[in-house]
Amino acid sequence: MTSFLKNIEQVLKGLIAPGDKVLVGVSGGADSIALLHVLHWFSRIQNYSLIVVHINHMARGKDSDADADFVESVAEKLKLPFYLKNIDVGIERLQLKTSFQDAARIIRYQFFEEILKTVGGNKIALGHSADDQVETILMNILRGAGLKGLTGIPQMRGFIIRPFLQIHRKDLEIYLEEKDISFRDDSSNLDKKYLRNRIRHELIPHLE
Repeated sequence: MTSFLKNIEQVLKGLIAPGDKVLVGVSGGADSIALLHVLHWFSRIQNYSLIVVHINHMARGKDSDADADFVESVAEKLKLPFYLKNIDVGIERLQLKTSFQDAARIIRYQFFEEILKTVGGNKIALGHSADDQVETILMNILRGAGLKGLTGIPQMRGFIIRPFLQIHRKDLEIYLEEKDISFRDDSSNLDKKYLRNRIRHELIPHLE
């Protein structure tokens, strides 16, 4: 077992117990694909089950559909149950009267909780990394958040777990490359109209 997997093993022991039924939110990007493969590898050792869930936000046309098809193919290859929701977040955000990203987040968590009840699951695993943690804290600072905002993303809150929260994205990408595991690139992650992307591509490199 590699040092990367040994570190993950210790983290998972505090987040997942034998017999757990874990939903894995998979976008198709590097973080979530790495999470799915790592959780699948350890599920055979730690005796828990997995369900793959994906939301097609329908924001990038054929690319969004291709993401959904890709995630479904990965689930099939791993012989895991797969649940998909197709929803036009661009329209839904108008009804919710919020930004696209906030609307996507609201819809995503609602869907995850719905499937959790449907399958009788008890955990939702998300692929947030240490990079997401840094970006979130910087976003909170820029928005004038108080001390609570400086705490960032919790590794576990209720039934939501984030096994990769102390691991950097580059290490996840190295793992995927070593294992020859493919993933999808989301072009919207380069769109600098979103604050998180400006922080990721401009502020953090400047600070480094």
